[in-house]
Amino acid sequence: MNDRTTELESAVRAQSALIFEAQTLVAAYLAKDLESPALIDRLSRLLNGPQEREADRLAREALGENEPGNIA
Repeated sequence: MNDRTTELESAVRAQSALIFEAQTLVAAYLAKDLESPALIDRLSRLLNGPQEREADRLAREALGENEPGNIA
């Protein structure tokens, strides 16, 4: 595997983990294990927190973007 493939794989895995965590939270809500305010709070922290920023950084790095929206 080359460096680019490794970077893309890392980015996809990070995004997949983020999606899985969000799906787990929604499933807990649907199973009545989580109240609506807690779901919103946890999703907000997940989608605006360090895990999301790291996934975004890996994706930008793999795609060769210096900043969001700017492809090198």
